[in-house]
Amino acid sequence: MRRRIRLFSLLLVFLSLLLLLPLDATEAKISPVGEELPEEYADFLEGIPDEVTGLLPEGIFSSEGEAVEESVRQMSSFSYLLRTVLSLVGLELGTCLGMLGAVAGLLILSAIFRAICTSFGSETVGRALSFCSVLVILSSLLAVGYRTVLSVTDYFDTLGALTAASLPLIGTLYAMGGNVAAATASSMGLSVFMTVMEELVGKTVVPFCGVCLAFAAVGTLTPSLRLGSLLSTVKKNYATALAFLMMLLLAMLGTQTTLGARADGLAMRSVKFAAGSWIPIVGGSVGELLRSVSAGVSYLRGSLGICAVLLLLFTLLPTLIKLFLIRLTWQVSASLADLLGCESEKRLLDEFSSLCGYLIAAVSVCSSVLLLSLTTLIRCASAIG
Repeated sequence: MRRRIRLFSLLLVFLSLLLLLPLDATEAKISPVGEELPEEYADFLEGIPDEVTGLLPEGIFSSEGEAVEESVRQMSSFSYLLRTVLSLVGLELGTCLGMLGAVAGLLILSAIFRAICTSFGSETVGRALSFCSVLVILSSLLAVGYRTVLSVTDYFDTLGALTAASLPLIGTLYAMGGNVAAATASSMGLSVFMTVMEELVGKTVVPFCGVCLAFAAVGTLTPSLRLGSLLSTVKKNYATALAFLMMLLLAMLGTQTTLGARADGLAMRSVKFAAGSWIPIVGGSVGELLRSVSAGVSYLRGSLGICAVLLLLFTLLPTLIKLFLIRLTWQVSASLADLLGCESEKRLLDEFSSLCGYLIAAVSVCSSVLLLSLTTLIRCASAIG
């Protein structure tokens, strides 16, 4: 009985203090959750490269939730995606066709001179011409390969900047839904991923490509060394180590974030149950209010989460399309070399196309960590619901 009297007295004092607070109904303005976007969203947009921002609709840079949602719907349509891909392909297609024409011309000249020298019985001159042809093709491939590796390292820098900018945004969206433990787990996982990518992946991709190009050049110029198996071992082990490392990061990020969200949901349910048991009427009103806030937070997290996923994909598309087109150029050139009987040139072109394939795998695997983090943000329910 004394406990109930004390609880009633505390409640009466609390309500009296609320009545003393000034309230102006004419100037009060309630902004629903999801109508105004958090400031961290603008910081996330600053990490997007300038060449990608030109592909995005203007509403994506708005601070209003409705404008961003409309832009997300526009970006996710098939026509918009197809138009973006075709525009990116058109930008790179001219360069790739120029490279293909130059390499094809060198291969045709090498095959013609080799056939002339062979018809006159001068195999030594034919091998010398083939050696010169390989050197010329190698010099052009090295120039293109250097620019390709630079584009990949630039993408890793962009991905690191996007990850750093997404940390406060993801943490804010989790915290708005009451997922404090999930926000901590996701931030820690992305911080580890950013460190690993900068220290291991970003600093090893250039030496890895240099070693592969050196082995390919030496193996082509001196076929008697037979370095193909050693080069294949280096590439496969690098790709396997990178995939295993990203798999560990994906497992850590997914499990810790999901478990943190479950723990937050359980804690919030306990609070709602306690409020409903101690103060039935007020507790029920608090529960309805929390459900309304949860719906707004879920809407905001879904809109911004899908928007961030699309922005990451649009940032990834230029690098992927460039690598795919360069790899296709080398593959077509290798087929032409095989058709003309240029064996040394074919081996060299095959090695370069294979290296582009491993770069595509490295770029895609590293991007999957941030994609999983954003997908988990969308799928995790709000703890306050």
